[in-house]
Amino acid sequence: MTHSKFEYGPLDTYEIIWASGQVEYIKAHQVLMPQSSAMAGLFGEERQKPAWTFHGEVDGRWRLLLTAPADDIRTVRNVTHTHDVAEPGGR
Repeated sequence: MTHSKFEYGPLDTYEIIWASGQVEYIKAHQVLMPQSSAMAGLFGEERQKPAWTFHGEVDGRWRLLLTAPADDIRTVRNVTHTHDVAEPGGR
C-alpha cells in the first residue's frame, strides 16, 4: 500500500444526472469540469472532446474513478452536505 503525504479526508458524494435522465452517485475527492474549447490547444495540446473527470484516493492510491464526455452529462453537484443547507426562507 502506498502512503500519501496528503490527507484528503473522506470522499465527497456527487450526484450525476446523465443526458438520458438516469441519476447516479459517485464518491470522489476531485471533479474536473470539461475545458472550454477556447482553452484547448493553447499550449500545443491536442484538442480532445470535453470530458468530466472524477478522481479520488482509494486504498492509499490516487485514482481516476470516472471520465465521461461532457455531452453525456446534464448536471453534476456535490450532495455530501445537502442536509446541512437551510431551506430558503430560513426553515
